[in-house]
Amino acid sequence: MKRILLTLTVLLAIMGARTGLLSVPVTPAQAADHASLPVVAPVISCEVLGNVDLAPVVGATVHGQKAAVLQTSKGKFCKVTGQIAPAVSFEVDLPMEHWTQRFLLGGCGGLCGMTRVGVSNAGACAPALNGEFVMAGDDMGHTGPMTGLAQGEFGKDPQKRIDFAYRANHVTALAAKALTAAFYGQAPKYSYFVGCSDGGREALMEAQRFPEDFDGISAGAPAALFTVQNSFYHAWNVRGNQRADGTNILLQNRVGILHDAVIRHCDTLSGVKDGILEEPRACHFDPAWVQCPAGQGDTSHCLTAEETQAALRLYEGATDAAGHPYIIGGPLPGSELQWALPATAHGESMSNGIAASAIAYVIAAQVDEKAADLTRFRFDDASFVQISELAALYNAENTNLHPFQKRGGRLILWHGLADQSISPLNTIAYYQGVQREMGLEQTDSFLKFYVLPGVGHCGNGEGFPQVDFLSPLMAWTETGTAPAAIWTERTAQGEEVMGPPSGGHGKPPTGGQIHVAPIPSQPYARPNATATASRPVYPYPYMAQYIGSGDVNDARNYRPVKSPVSLPMVFTSHATPLIGPDNQKHYEVVNGKLSVTH
Repeated sequence: MKRILLTLTVLLAIMGARTGLLSVPVTPAQAADHASLPVVAPVISCEVLGNVDLAPVVGATVHGQKAAVLQTSKGKFCKVTGQIAPAVSFEVDLPMEHWTQRFLLGGCGGLCGMTRVGVSNAGACAPALNGEFVMAGDDMGHTGPMTGLAQGEFGKDPQKRIDFAYRANHVTALAAKALTAAFYGQAPKYSYFVGCSDGGREALMEAQRFPEDFDGISAGAPAALFTVQNSFYHAWNVRGNQRADGTNILLQNRVGILHDAVIRHCDTLSGVKDGILEEPRACHFDPAWVQCPAGQGDTSHCLTAEETQAALRLYEGATDAAGHPYIIGGPLPGSELQWALPATAHGESMSNGIAASAIAYVIAAQVDEKAADLTRFRFDDASFVQISELAALYNAENTNLHPFQKRGGRLILWHGLADQSISPLNTIAYYQGVQREMGLEQTDSFLKFYVLPGVGHCGNGEGFPQVDFLSPLMAWTETGTAPAAIWTERTAQGEEVMGPPSGGHGKPPTGGQIHVAPIPSQPYARPNATATASRPVYPYPYMAQYIGSGDVNDARNYRPVKSPVSLPMVFTSHATPLIGPDNQKHYEVVNGKLSVTH
């Protein structure tokens, strides 16, 4: 199977790494995006698969296991469902007609709470589109909504905390592989994990804690600094935008002014004035760009002093009273239309629900339902110590990936630069941490990192959010072809949702939404929408620059240049020490409480 992938030859990649600039424009090239593996047929019936004993494999009792034939447009699948004790509900869908020896587990976003099967960022990957994978999913050990205060109530059960933190996906992977071996008479040839947001955290957690589970992993916008992210970051998004009486200052219908000013004053650095900041870290916001002159009555095209100060606080992120930062960083310039802000002075954004549920039920060692009132949350050292108590349980910030690298694992890490929910600076800090721990050359041998200009949280935004990361991951894992440039696209559908790419008071997401509704559960990928423009993204720290001729909407007319930002970046926040080697622990429940396993 062949498809068009934007790739570079090894020679050109070396030239780019040495000079920071390729001597010729990048062009699409034909490349095998995966190994050619024969179809393997089942050796037992689907009904029999429902009786396979999984308990010895997963190390726990499996309740309610059953199998049934699932009819889809891509053929028949044997759908196996069950629950691994105490409460990890899982689903494994096994192709009955065209399995090509691959397994994929999809990550779950938010705080999960639902079981679904599917894969994102794979809309041009033929095997995924054709339903050739065994696909699995799980609910991370609990059932509940993805939004609102109730999403965190599972934290009352310490075992469910462990399952959410790292156990659920591991035991689901073990169960899926056992079912695969029983159904086809052989184990998967290649195993993959794909996830974004908390799914990105889950992806990194697999590479860090269970390096033998997966051959290839794609981790998008990872909520890896989980304890800080779901407390200080999101609580600040709420409190930093409020007056003393609790009313909101900067509202959804005002961020267009802020965004337009940023785009007007900052160089896109791509060589094209398209309203997309190729390197937003090079843009330094000046309040004078937006603040209304003193005494001006008409504020329809500028921000009040109060609104401007609120915007500055959001850019900066959580600090103590003296201005010392608690988080790695806030959202970057150019992300404003993505900000999760309330619509009215008394309204709530999704940040409120995320922070309230996590602080009250999940992050702190002891459940405190009164903490759901964010007016009680203190941005001080004592609070930071409290929320960091279980960092070794939840966070996926272990930079020691030697075990994953030594077993031949491949990891693609990516983040949208206009992400409002998780700052891309978090992922940059983690990537730099891996480089420090493992060295630049060894890191590059198994990990590629991409940042997507103008792209929001796991997609959307004014940039080019349609991208297939699974195909280059498969090519790297199965054929040894390391990814270089990756083709990204904008679609007509995306422009309708987010407004024109030139800014112009583009519309922010309705309701300040962070997580979109999950796509329907299905054991195959959704095809990409028709593209209206394309742009390459290059391995960090390279960015795309127009060559000066040809269609600006064609990725072939761009070349890589090194970011002008001084690297490595220096981070001095309270959260920075939480990124490092061997900083995770395994937990068990003893006398109803979490205890470190010795």
